[in-house]
Amino acid sequence: MKEIIINDDNLTDNDIEEEVVRVKGLIINSRGKILLAHNNNTFQFPGGHLDEGETKDECIVREIQEETGIHLKVKEEPFLCIKTYDSNYFGTNKKVLNSIYYYRFFSDEMPNFEKTHYDELELATDFDLFYVVFADLKIFLEKCIKDGKIDSNIGREMIHVFDVYYDMFGGF
Repeated sequence: MKEIIINDDNLTDNDIEEEVVRVKGLIINSRGKILLAHNNNTFQFPGGHLDEGETKDECIVREIQEETGIHLKVKEEPFLCIKTYDSNYFGTNKKVLNSIYYYRFFSDEMPNFEKTHYDELELATDFDLFYVVFADLKIFLEKCIKDGKIDSNIGREMIHVFDVYYDMFGGF
């Protein structure tokens, strides 16, 4: 697994008050399309926060089921972890280490909205799913950043994940 550390605030592990662990899944179908989520006025890879006592593998399966209605099995370890040290996590003045683990899945199962379970924020922000051609993902995200249709930090992170994925696996 490749690990990327972002520490613009020059924090040490001793400075960290809390660690937030999240997982995200790149779900690619046999037609070369990747499933994206859209909510809270931005695009993201499906995924979410690790619950207490839950493993990362359990979390990614649960989060993808909740957000897409697709049931997947973990067949490989995450390919990437991005760790970000943040001295003002979402404006809380908390020093947080935010770790996001990225998995890849291959599935032709279509989203099933009857099997989803959205939280309050997802419901309030019109959570939606759609596919983008994997080879065009970087161009799509760059255009969304330019047009203000995605949070620029999330967009840049997604592009970075795409670049790492492409370097490691050479495409879908």
